[in-house]
Amino acid sequence: MRNIGLGDRGPAVADVQKRLRHLGYDVPGWDDELKASSFGEATLNAVKAFQRARGLRETGTVDESTWNELVEASFRLGDRFLYLRHPPFRGDDVKELQMLLNRLGFNAGREDGIYGRQTDSAVRRFQHEIGLVVDGIVGPTTVEALGRLRKAAGDTSVAEIFESLQDECRSGIRGKRVVLEAEEGDVEAETLLLAVSECLWGEGARVMFIGGGTNPLPESQRARLANDLHADLVLGLRIGGGQGIHYFGTQSYSSPRGKRLAHIIHRELELVFGGFPEPTPKSFPILRETKMPAVVVELDRPPGRSSGLAESLSRCVREYFMPSRQASNGDRSEGDDG
Repeated sequence: MRNIGLGDRGPAVADVQKRLRHLGYDVPGWDDELKASSFGEATLNAVKAFQRARGLRETGTVDESTWNELVEASFRLGDRFLYLRHPPFRGDDVKELQMLLNRLGFNAGREDGIYGRQTDSAVRRFQHEIGLVVDGIVGPTTVEALGRLRKAAGDTSVAEIFESLQDECRSGIRGKRVVLEAEEGDVEAETLLLAVSECLWGEGARVMFIGGGTNPLPESQRARLANDLHADLVLGLRIGGGQGIHYFGTQSYSSPRGKRLAHIIHRELELVFGGFPEPTPKSFPILRETKMPAVVVELDRPPGRSSGLAESLSRCVREYFMPSRQASNGDRSEGDDG
């Protein structure tokens, strides 16, 4: 789709404004822009507020990711029938379904708003336990049953518990599939990631690049490619857009494995830069749509010592895969042979 931004006019702008207003975004000075279907400063501020709330990059431009989130935000559980299909259902209704199932003890997987096989399996287990027809279809009867049990839902997501348990099963870096990911045209990020890959190859990891270069590959496609490659970890790098470390998370859920990797990287970057912002949960497509732990590191300037920073980042990846006993003992002086 064509990006929609400041200065644009017409039906596409009117559609964006209508969706934002329906979601409760109303800013001073917006009425004149609504009448003219004009993308001015008020619409810009509303888009940025929406992006901030959804864990997206605050560009103020409605790109493909922001548009998809606008559509998904309009759905509430019960608005439509949900079931396993391809392409999968996506939306806040799916996210609410996953949240309820997880807090009732049925592991629906990550609360990413994407209706996949794990969510389908959880729906069927729920229907079986409640005595409903086990058809995997989330229609009025299943939604009503979930509504009756809403008050019984706990505060803890069983999906986070399962992911934390899975995170304890570490066997070292050798043979692990590590995807290094960059944006199109980010030459400085590519150069640094190349140095990271050389370090990781020396550790016995299997390293793959996604994105970068001059071939425009949308972030969602890069996420699907990482899934198709059955990667064990994704490390994304952006240079020139501020500083931060991000892992997948929403208001109700965060990835324990992504969060742990982010904090390992944060500890290293604090030493390299003499201070660095704390990791934050975000919903960038490369974080949300990948099934493995993924982290995006943002640097606002090219590193002064790329070789040293590359060694630090590769050390973080190695530490992430290090067996928990060694990690707790602070053993970072020797490589893992798996």
